[in-house]
Amino acid sequence: MAIYLFEMNMELSEEAKKLRNKYQREWKRNHPEKVRQYHKAYWEEKAASYTIADEAKELSRQGWTQRQIAEELGISLGSVNSFLHA
Repeated sequence: MAIYLFEMNMELSEEAKKLRNKYQREWKRNHPEKVRQYHKAYWEEKAASYTIADEAKELSRQGWTQRQIAEELGISLGSVNSFLHA
């Protein structure tokens, strides 16, 4: 299993951070297809894990009423209430 510096919880000196960032920029520039594949996989996984409950919670955070959320998502008011109070 590969361990990358940016994944480890370690404090780096400013010089080490600059060197790491330079390396990462160069790697991304030299491997654009791998970057695209990573981004695609990341967002596909995010989309797959995004549920209607998550959407209801997000709309609630934006100030929508439970009734508005139910109408927007095509679910019952009781379902919205359950999602928001789970």
